[in-house]
Amino acid sequence: MLSRKITDGTEFVVFDMEWNQPMPGKEYPFDVSKLTGEIIEIGALKYVYDNGELIYQDTFSTDIAPVKYTKLHYHVKKVTHKKNADLLNGIPFKEAYTKFRKFCGDAILVGWGSSDPSMLKMNLEFFELDPKLNLFFLDLQPIFSLFAGLQGSQRSVEAAVDFYNIDKNEIFHSANADAHYTGAVFEEIFKHNKPSEVISAISSSSINPDVPSDFSFVGPECLDSISAFATSQNFMKDCPLCGKKLNVKISSFRIRKSQYALLECREHGELFSRTRVKKNKAGNYYAASVLRFATQNDYWLVASKKEEFDKFGEKGAPAPKTEEEEKET
Repeated sequence: MLSRKITDGTEFVVFDMEWNQPMPGKEYPFDVSKLTGEIIEIGALKYVYDNGELIYQDTFSTDIAPVKYTKLHYHVKKVTHKKNADLLNGIPFKEAYTKFRKFCGDAILVGWGSSDPSMLKMNLEFFELDPKLNLFFLDLQPIFSLFAGLQGSQRSVEAAVDFYNIDKNEIFHSANADAHYTGAVFEEIFKHNKPSEVISAISSSSINPDVPSDFSFVGPECLDSISAFATSQNFMKDCPLCGKKLNVKISSFRIRKSQYALLECREHGELFSRTRVKKNKAGNYYAASVLRFATQNDYWLVASKKEEFDKFGEKGAPAPKTEEEEKET
């Protein structure tokens, strides 16, 4: 399964990382695309779910001494308020990760946004460690948006902190501070909503970062948009992981230039699909499709688009009137 059921005793590790970047214009004796950021700090808090409550357990923090990007990128320096001398205080990455992985145990990783697991796996692979995390991951940002009534928008962790009136006693953009604030938001989500609803949302949204979750398709050139849409149908037919036929949860529908659907693999879960038809320089049409295991944002998007389609049809909702048009009416 690509998601994990939440039960009493389930542990969560809310974590954040900071990483340094290669200096622009500098040549390195390796392919920088294989290490777009070198981790320099990990901060984390551990919680346990018990009888409808999220209970704090422990804290983890470590600085990491970089060996490839040993001078702070100006943007990283500005955002994190770190100095180059601070990079000398850390421990080797392998030692830091070993300690962090022991701290995590079998917990579900929780972060704000989806970039941290990818960066962690990149660092593991670059430094010739096992890149598999063997842990599930939950992006808390869309969960916050769902319960705050802000679906479809991406908000910073600071915006979520302000939403819940959480005291801001630490400066943002250190791994420890951002993990602390993310944990505080996680606690508030449980406090202000029915635990059963929160558990349902995070159970369906936790993913296995070791398994591909996004898949794409670019179709051949066609003379019209209808033919271009048709080329993507086989791409949406079978599960990209196991090849079994997908069940239809929300039938495919077209609104303006995009086509949407919600599908399901009984083994791997629900998938969101979107196909857009575009024109190339020669004036021919082609389909560009995305198929991915659904997140809370995807559920909201396909449901809201379906509601719009049912009300207004393929053309979608009329564009809002301009101020001049409003005056004329």
